[in-house]
Amino acid sequence: MAEALVSILLQQITTIICEEALEEVGLLKGVKEDLRKLKFNLTSIKALLEDAEQKQISDKTVQLWLDRLQEESLDMEDALDEWITVLLDRPTDGAENASFLQRKVWLFLQYFSFGRVYRYHDIVCNIKGINERLDEIAKDRVRYQLTDIPSRLPKRKESTSFINGSNIVGRDEVRKEIIGHLLCGTSKEGENCQTISIIGLGGIGKTALAQLIYNDEEVKQHFTSRIWAYVSDISDESKVAKTIITELEGLQMESLPLNALLERICKSIEGKKYLLVLDDVWTENDEDFGGLNVTFKRGAAGSRILVTTRKDIVSRVMGSSHTIHLETLSQDLCWSILNKIALRERDQKTCEDLTPVGLRIAEKCKGLPLVAKTLGGYLQFKSTRKEWEDVLNSELWRLDVVHKDVFVPLLLSYYDLPSPVKQCFKYCASFIKDGRYSTCHVIARWKAQGYLGFNDDDASLQELKGVEYLKCLEARSFLQIEDFIPVYGQYAQYAKCKMHDLVHDFALFLTNGESQKVEVSKDDKSMKMNSERTCRHLAVKIARGHCFPESISDVEKLRTLFVSGYDSQDGVISDGDLCNLLNEARRLRVLTIRGYLSSTIPEEIGNLLHLRYLYLHSSFHLKRLPKALCRLHNLQFLVLCHCPNLERLPNEVENLVNLTVLCTPACSSLTCYPKGVRGLTRLTQLIGLIVRVDRNDPEEFSIGDLANLKQLAVLSMKMVGNTINVEESKKVKLQNLQEVRILVNEAIAGADQDTILESLNMSSVPRCCFDTVFCMTTRFSTPRNE
Repeated sequence: MAEALVSILLQQITTIICEEALEEVGLLKGVKEDLRKLKFNLTSIKALLEDAEQKQISDKTVQLWLDRLQEESLDMEDALDEWITVLLDRPTDGAENASFLQRKVWLFLQYFSFGRVYRYHDIVCNIKGINERLDEIAKDRVRYQLTDIPSRLPKRKESTSFINGSNIVGRDEVRKEIIGHLLCGTSKEGENCQTISIIGLGGIGKTALAQLIYNDEEVKQHFTSRIWAYVSDISDESKVAKTIITELEGLQMESLPLNALLERICKSIEGKKYLLVLDDVWTENDEDFGGLNVTFKRGAAGSRILVTTRKDIVSRVMGSSHTIHLETLSQDLCWSILNKIALRERDQKTCEDLTPVGLRIAEKCKGLPLVAKTLGGYLQFKSTRKEWEDVLNSELWRLDVVHKDVFVPLLLSYYDLPSPVKQCFKYCASFIKDGRYSTCHVIARWKAQGYLGFNDDDASLQELKGVEYLKCLEARSFLQIEDFIPVYGQYAQYAKCKMHDLVHDFALFLTNGESQKVEVSKDDKSMKMNSERTCRHLAVKIARGHCFPESISDVEKLRTLFVSGYDSQDGVISDGDLCNLLNEARRLRVLTIRGYLSSTIPEEIGNLLHLRYLYLHSSFHLKRLPKALCRLHNLQFLVLCHCPNLERLPNEVENLVNLTVLCTPACSSLTCYPKGVRGLTRLTQLIGLIVRVDRNDPEEFSIGDLANLKQLAVLSMKMVGNTINVEESKKVKLQNLQEVRILVNEAIAGADQDTILESLNMSSVPRCCFDTVFCMTTRFSTPRNE
């Protein structure tokens, strides 16, 4: 994660160094030199980060070094973000055509007016302090012997074909299915060998299932030769070839070149019906096993290759004819595994006493046999009910035994991720466990944190990058995507994703206190964070009948805040509490509140210079938004969902120049959108729009105003007016529009839908839907439990 963050910082520094205004005014002399020094230090450190991230698992001092670097980098990113925002916020009208001298004077006045110079001075002082601390961090790299050559990754223990089948439970059906594919005599025309892939999360039991199949008596009799090759992250074709020869001939091959090795394999399998198991394959490059793939075809018809992998793409690279996604086990089966180990050689009375607790502990396994086996071994040495209850009540990711035996396999998958995707994965630790999330919201939050690129003018490119990262996490079983519906080459905004509980615990383990969750179950006036490390992402859940605390300690560096109650009807935070929070947590980039209690948002919302994502849900008292909200020039994503008393949006909404998503579903008291919405030219999604179609109204958003929103891809709107003004609608030429959902009123409802689309100049939109009830929340619904 640190590597990706440093890359973002280098982009930001380059942007500021190239800013012409600083050069022209000569303002804050020496700041560029400070920034160049920052850039040099960061570039030097970046080369060492891959080595440091791998060493931190076994060396806690390196972990502390990385934590320090992460803290300073985040502070630096906030300072640079504020700098860039102030630079881009300056007025420019009339400056382009001014003379050189006039431009100098104009820039001088702009920078020294409105207190800008004081803001710059504070930012520069902050950067100087960070630079000094970064110097110390850079010097410490020698002490920790960090190099630009990465350390070896933690290795999974090499697998073999041997297994005690009595320890494998719950896999009979899938075992029979795979054996059926292996023994089936049919192959594609021209192919002697077919490949079957078993895909699943680390620890789900892929290798154990392959071992069970490999040792099946019917399988033994069917194949002339059986070969077991443990591949892991090896992409060296020669090493895999040597392993196969050793299995076939019992000989060690040390010095032969690859071509000779492949010839030897050809001779050994020529005309034989063989079964080859390739366990734990990672390679995504079809050229890595190019020679071997040709060699495998020399076997007899009916030969089979069985692959186990964590990655979907491996199945495609290996040309699999059948792909099996291994499912998790039931709670009862997890208890069966745990019980055999934990209660072994205990007397009946002890077993009866511990079993009720053990059954509840089995729930924590969430269907993963490796976790059941690990916890069983851990509980084997816990003799009292109290000790078992301590395990039950603990957070799984805090147990040392889980770090050692369960998270190491997941670390292999984590290190295999591209650096930018690592930080996206870790950010998922801030989501509520066992929730289902709209992929649109996930991507928007990544974007808000700067994970999808910096200052990219094309929002759709960032969103496509977010989709690519989602697919990357899905391919490694870190995320599960549901309800996949492609829209203009992307995941639709109403696709859902979820994360296995163990993977969520693993993400929390990686954040090391940076993401926290707090449950408020008593009316304390203040709340403290429970970590030595600065909390950056916080989720606060308010118990029924209780209120948000008046103050929370150490929130000045908070970047993400989720506030919710146990029920969507619960009001959880008042305007006074929110006001206190906004005065302290000025670095927020993501703010989600379910259940706001007041009729308006405090003016202090304008203090959130860095805010990119604002989501208000079930705020039943909310009637209006303050003008100060429209000062948030970085805001990209604004959703006001189920706010039935919201009467209007601010006229100054046009100042939100970076807004790409605006949604107001189920806001039944809204009667119109302000004219200023036509100025939001970066909008790609506009949900719940109320548009006047019978005329060009001077104050209300009208059908002709859509012509300004050229980047719109998804639109849902309610039409107001008894007729459609064709002259106005002719102005609308939304070439990027891929989906439109329209609510028609009674006056227009009788018209043919094609006629309506033609009148709106939207006949060419690929996906169209008409409604007669204005409640557009089905497809753009909020993530559950959020």
